[in-house]
Amino acid sequence: RVDMGLEMAPVEEERSPEQPELQIYPLCRYYFGARDARPCAGETAADRALRLKANFAARGLRTCVHGVLLVELSGHPHVLLLQVRNSSFLLPGGRLRPAEQDVQGLKRKLSSKLAAADRNGDHHWQIGECIGMWWRSEFEARPFPYPPPNTRAPKASSSNRVSCL
Repeated sequence: RVDMGLEMAPVEEERSPEQPELQIYPLCRYYFGARDARPCAGETAADRALRLKANFAARGLRTCVHGVLLVELSGHPHVLLLQVRNSSFLLPGGRLRPAEQDVQGLKRKLSSKLAAADRNGDHHWQIGECIGMWWRSEFEARPFPYPPPNTRAPKASSSNRVSCL
């Protein structure tokens, strides 16, 4: 074995004042329950595409916001996902109301999806920076991390924001 005499010193990143440290709490500090399932109308992909086309014609671009919720489990960060139906998992969030800002809409969605039903609605969600934007060129297409150049107007946009429970 030949030792080249190179030694790497650990690199310490300096955190700017604009980037506050993200607090990640242990999973055991939270209680997770179940809610009654929403009745599923058995909507097919074609039905969904027709519904989205009608909504696009009436309202324009569909804007959504989702929260990336981090917890610590066994010394490692984990992202919390919501189970939808039997085999789908999604980030909590959803469609914004017309003229609603991302932060207010995400707080509303997190309160409706994650908060206890007996609370008065005064939840103190900590919403952080936007860490990703996704664009959908067609109603059936997968989203892209950039506005697709081959379309006149994207059909949907979705932003992901770091959030603390």
